[in-house]
This record gives sequence, structure tokens and C-alpha cells, in this order.
Amino acid sequence: MSGPPPVDASDIPARPETGPPKRSESDVNGDSTADGNADAGSGRNADADSNAADGRPTRRRVLASVAAVGAGLPLAGCGGIGTPGTETEGDTATETASSPTDTSPGRGPAPSVIGPWPQARADAANTGVAAGTGPLSSPSVRWTTASAGTIGAAVGVGGEADSSADHTGAYVVAEDGRVAAVDAAGEERWTATVDAAQFPPAVESGRVVVPERERLVVLDAATGQRQRTIGLPGGILYAPTVVGSHAFVGTFSGGVVAVDLATGETRWQAGDPSRSYPPVVVDGVAYVTARRWGTDETGERESGASDDAGVFAALDTETGDRRWSVPLDGNPTAPPGYHDGVVYCGTHRGHVYAVDATTGETRWRETVGGWVTRGPTAAADGVYVVVLGEGPVKLTHDGSVSWRSTIDAGTNPVLDSGVALFGTNAGVVAVGRDDGEVRWRGETDAPVRFDVQVADGVAYAGDQYGTVLAFDVATGDRRWEFPFRPKTMSGPVVGPRTVAGGNRDGGTYDLLATDGIELSHIGSVGGPSLTPVFLGDEPGSSRETLLSGGGDGVFNRVRTIDYGDSPTTDLQPTPTPTATPGPDEPTATRTPHIDFPQPEQLWGTSLDVDPRSPLTYADGVAYVGTAEGIAAVDARDGDLRLRRDLGAVVSGAPAVQSDRVFVATRAGRLVALGIGGTGDSNLAEASVQWEVSVDAPVRSGPAVADGAVVVASESGRVASYTVDGDDRWEQTLDGEIYGGTATTSERVFVGTSVGEVVALERTDGSVAWRASAEGAVHGTPAVGGEGDDERETVYVGDHAGTVSAFAGASGDVRWRLSVGQWVDAPPAIGHGAVFVADQTGRVYAVVG
Repeated sequence: MSGPPPVDASDIPARPETGPPKRSESDVNGDSTADGNADAGSGRNADADSNAADGRPTRRRVLASVAAVGAGLPLAGCGGIGTPGTETEGDTATETASSPTDTSPGRGPAPSVIGPWPQARADAANTGVAAGTGPLSSPSVRWTTASAGTIGAAVGVGGEADSSADHTGAYVVAEDGRVAAVDAAGEERWTATVDAAQFPPAVESGRVVVPERERLVVLDAATGQRQRTIGLPGGILYAPTVVGSHAFVGTFSGGVVAVDLATGETRWQAGDPSRSYPPVVVDGVAYVTARRWGTDETGERESGASDDAGVFAALDTETGDRRWSVPLDGNPTAPPGYHDGVVYCGTHRGHVYAVDATTGETRWRETVGGWVTRGPTAAADGVYVVVLGEGPVKLTHDGSVSWRSTIDAGTNPVLDSGVALFGTNAGVVAVGRDDGEVRWRGETDAPVRFDVQVADGVAYAGDQYGTVLAFDVATGDRRWEFPFRPKTMSGPVVGPRTVAGGNRDGGTYDLLATDGIELSHIGSVGGPSLTPVFLGDEPGSSRETLLSGGGDGVFNRVRTIDYGDSPTTDLQPTPTPTATPGPDEPTATRTPHIDFPQPEQLWGTSLDVDPRSPLTYADGVAYVGTAEGIAAVDARDGDLRLRRDLGAVVSGAPAVQSDRVFVATRAGRLVALGIGGTGDSNLAEASVQWEVSVDAPVRSGPAVADGAVVVASESGRVASYTVDGDDRWEQTLDGEIYGGTATTSERVFVGTSVGEVVALERTDGSVAWRASAEGAVHGTPAVGGEGDDERETVYVGDHAGTVSAFAGASGDVRWRLSVGQWVDAPPAIGHGAVFVADQTGRVYAVVG
């Protein structure tokens, strides 16, 4: 997640991106972020002193989403959006396959994988082994770039009704769907999963309400147990306003929708088809700002209406009937504010309106700058807004300016104890409400893009690295921090020229291997993307194409941009720049600007599947784990070849060898399916040949080599079976295992949550060696130089932010390199370098 400033994407040109249209218009703004916490007494922003706060979507995210829709590319394969899967997992696989779109041969020759590390685990068998090796000594970072996306943390706090011991503290949502309750001491009380969480939570009356793209998920605030899921029309634009048991939801295209959280029933819908912000609710009236799409409350076009205008309206909370409406001179940019019988709103033309809450009469309209991006937040002492490029502004109740501040505020003003709190690129800033001067700064490791939340003298903020921090409102002292990071991350793949990977924000990044220049961003915003596969342009071709997909079921195959040459030798360390470089010396800051063309799309398809794993490619077909089991997509045309329900989530890459595909489920089952051995086989006939229980959930896929299958489970158990399902051996290690295994002809390598890297003998599972990492290891190791005792090296990242290299034969440490942030993604090896992605979204090329 990332946050404000809020903009209307129609006003700003967006960078083109490849990819088919989203499945429904409501998904366009699906990953925009906002904070929709409502005050228990009077609703959002009714009086800022009651600690209400609101968040908004990021500019980049909104623009990218709209650009993807604007491309209007044709769909191939099976269209439509499927119901997202749940974490409810059965114990028995079923053998009922859906009908594939094509069961006949004649598709043409299958492209081959290309590159030193062309797919998530190096090859279709998931061995995690490359013939070449990365650096053996003296590591250094050749380049780094922020391309993999971030894991932002968004925070909500309870109102007065939630002040009991069971409900104090903060509630956190991450963009990968994790939800947590954190107590007042910064300790985790419970966690839950909401598959497609989009926004910060709204907390009220013992409930935590988490918005998804087209529904609300209601959790019990004390236990995290899911109470119900409520479907909504029009696509959710921001987090809802919750008052008691009622939620008022602003939508992307369906106006405002009121639902009963206790029953799940929709009470009314008003303003369809406007794009509406969630309202502020006071004394039975919902005050809403919306972009007017040329119709009045009856659906008829209003005189003089346009897409570049907005409306400010008052709705009856019982019926949804409109009491009054005021046309605005531009698009509204945020929900309104309320204080003492007056409601306030701002527009993208820099105006702030003050409107009588009872009559709808405009009391004044003042220009405060070029673009009001945040607020208004109204209180007894004045009205607070944020102006794009300028900073916060405080107005009196008659519209005159009290003061201006130049801090780089990126969130709504939140008022408490004489200060106004803002999230910035450097953390949280408190300015005096009387004079706008900075009272204190609370530093964070990454930008704060969601509104600060305040309760009982504590300010809570989540940053873009997924860390939640608590500050004393009066002094700014940091009380605690809570790193809210996922247990696994997707890693990069390496082609002949470029390095690519799935972006947590959606789409696929593609970087030049030599220097990290980003050539393109492939696909559209729509949730975390899958680890892609590098394929040749055609059989025998060395020209790169990328087969990629997203968690929303949108898949693409594109030719990458033809720029730069393949490295002919191992990548070498970057020379140290000099302060006054000569003509042939490196400069201190490389800032290339290249207007690249868009990559050529071979096909784009939106499939009725819910992908969860990296892609595994073999014989013309890409296999992917789904929320229900496994699916297969033909790489040549994007057709869905197989969709099979295995009764559980498959989050690890399938392993393919010869005539079988092996998958491990989150329900703790290892399953082998027969696939006929060629990409033109009728995959609808694929059947479950055998399955075994592996005693605990499996997050990463199995590996298969030399007639054996190896799988590691969260319990710390590593087990080996024959390809026919017979037991070979098992070994239980200390800690949990979240990554998979790397498997050579002699050993099996795995990392554990207690910070060990362990080598097991392939023949009997006995421990060959153990070595200590600097922190917990959650990713799958990568092995280079297999079979050469002098060069075989095991590369891992850990939670201390360290990348380590161990000798494959002995476990001796070859080198360690600190990159500073958690490294959970599995490394990839190529061109003499090891490529890693950390939890902040940065990608590194480490050379020696």
C-alpha cells in the first residue's frame, strides 16, 4: 500500500502500461489506499479533536490503474472475475477438472526458457540450482533500484466504544492481505488474512471492517474471527465510515452505499453512478463529496454537468434521500469535514467550500492554492487542509488564512493536544495548531502515506516498509515499533539481458542486468504480481519475452524492450566514483534519461482463476498454484488449459518433471498429477496419481530430481518421496520452514526461522552441515556452481538484512553483505552476480 496525495486521474496523463482491461470497472482503483476510520460519536472528520482520520490513494497507483483500463486490449481465454479463495483448506484433493479452452495439438512449437535463472526456482523441477555461480568473495552492490514494490502498513484505532482492555491498541492491514491487532505495548494479539485487502481498517463497536475491492470483511475486534463478508456494487473507492452497526461506503462508480454490518444487508444506495468519497455522518445526515458523472438523483443528466465537476450533498442516513446538493467548480479530493453546523470540502482547483449543514447554502468559497489534496479537517479553532506542493494551511471559520506550513505533508491533518499531526516522507511531524511551527518529528525508515491515528495520547503510524510505530503525542518520543512483514516474498528471475520480477504493487518490473535501468513496467495495478518466466521469442531464439501474471488473474506475454546487450563476462564491481570525475571516470550520480518504447504484447488474457504462486514453465505450458488448487496456461496464446480443484491453496511454485506435476498445499498435502508429458497433451485428463500428508502447511513448492521429490513444511519437517509417492526419508529441523529446498545431486539445502542454513544428504536426509545466518531465513536458498566443491555456493537472505554465501561442501562462510532490510525473497543467480529483493521493494545486484 502507498498513500496520498489524492488526485483524480482524469486530470493528469499517465504512463502507458501493457495489459488487458481489468475485469470490472470497480477494480480500476482497487489498490488505491485510504484511511477510513470513523469517530464513534459523529463520524469521520465531524470534529478533528475526536481523533478521526482519513487516507487517500496514491497518485501513481490511481494513474497506473486508469492507464491499464484505457489501453482497452482484447481479452483471450476465459473472461470474468472469480470469487477470491479463502484460507479454508480441505484435506482431500478432488479429481474434477474444468474444461480447458483447447484440447487439440497444432499450436506451433513451444518456446524455450532462456537465461541463467529463467524462472522462480531456476528450472521447472524447482531445484534452485544454476550451473554458473555468483560472487565467491569480496561482495559489493553493483546497483540497486526500487522496483519490487513495498509492503505498506495502514493503521486503524478504535473509538470510545472500543476502550475496553480487549479492544485497546491498533489494528493493522498490509497490502498482501494480512491483518493484525496490536496492543498498547506493541505486542501482537491476533492475526487474520483478508485475501484482497485494499485500505486501512475502520474500527467501531467491537468490529474491524476491512475493505476489499468489491466487498467488506467484518472481523471481531477482540479475536480476529471473521463475522461476515458483505458484497458491494460499484467497487470500493476508500475505507468506509462506520457509525454503530452501519457502514457508509464511497464507491468508484456506484455512489454511496449504506450497509448493516450486523446483518450484511444493503440499506440503500444513492448517487449512482457517481464516484463518491465515504461521507461524514452527523445527527442522521451523511455529508458526501462526489465526482458528478452528469446525472442527478433521478439518473437524468443535469444541466451543465461534466466529468470535470463535483457535487457536495447531504443524504438522509435512514433512506439515502438527498436533502440538498451544491455543485462544485472541480473534482473533490477527499471526504468532507464538519464542525458546528458547517461542512467543508476542497477541490482540485484549489478551492475550499464552507456550506451550511442544514440548508446547503454556501457560506464562502476561498482559494488556498493550486490543488487541495488533503482535508478539510474541521475543529473548534479552524479548518485544516493540505495544498499540493506547498504544505498544510489553516483557515479561520470565515475562510481567511491563519498560517501556512512548508512541511511535506502527505496525509490528512489529525488534531490532538494542541498539535496537528501529518505523515511525511521522513515520518510523522507535529505542528502547533496555534502557529503551524514544528513541535516534534518522529522519524521512520520509510514514508508514512496513511493518516496518523491517535488514541489515549498515542499517535500510531504505519510506514511503507510495513513498520507500525507509536509516538507520544505530547513529546514525539517513540514508544515502540512493530515490524509487520510477510513471511515470504517473491524474488527476481534473470534472462539473457534483464532481471525481472513481480511487483507487490502490481505488474512486472524489467531491469537491465548490467546497471539496473528499468526498461518497462509490464501489466497493470491489481495486487501483487507473480514471479514471471523468461522465454525465447520463438524456439531457439535468444530474444527475451516475459510471461507474467497477477493475483487478479490477468496474464501477459510480451517482448521485452530491445535495449542493451547481454553481459559477455561476469558483472564486475562498480568503480568508486570520484568527487571531480574526469572524462573517463564514473560520476557520483548516474541519472540516465531514456524514453523507451513500450514492450510489444504478444497476448493478454484475463482468466477466471485466483493465482497464488510463482509461474512454472514446461513444454509450452505455464503452471500456477491457485486459491483452490492448480491451473495451467498455454504460453503461446494465453488459453487456460487446466483448472483443477485440490481443496486447498497452493502458494508454492508447482514442480514439473516428465509426465507429472507436483504441488504442495497449505493444507499440508503433497499431490502428484499426471500430465501426459507434453505441452500439447489434453490436460483435462490430468488426474491425481497420488497424494500424501506432510503434517503441516507448505508455503513453497516441492523440488524434484533424480527420481525423488523433496518438500519442506512449516513445522520444520523436510521429507523425501519417490516420484511414485513412496517414503524415502524425513528430517525435522529446529524452527519453522517458510521457503523451499534447493536440491543438488548430493545435498538438500534449506533455511529456517531460527536462523540456520542446513545441508542434508540427498540419500538419507542426515545432516551434512549446519551454518548460522545473521537472522531468520524465510526464503528459499539458491545454489551456484553445482558439483564443484571449490565453487559450489549457497546464497541466502535473512531478517537481519544480510545476504550470506556458504560453501556448498562444508558450510563455511564465504562472505556476508548487509543491505539493511529484511531479505525474505529467494535469490537468483546470473551473469556472475546474485540478485535479491528486500522487504522495502529494492532490488540489488551483488557482485564480487
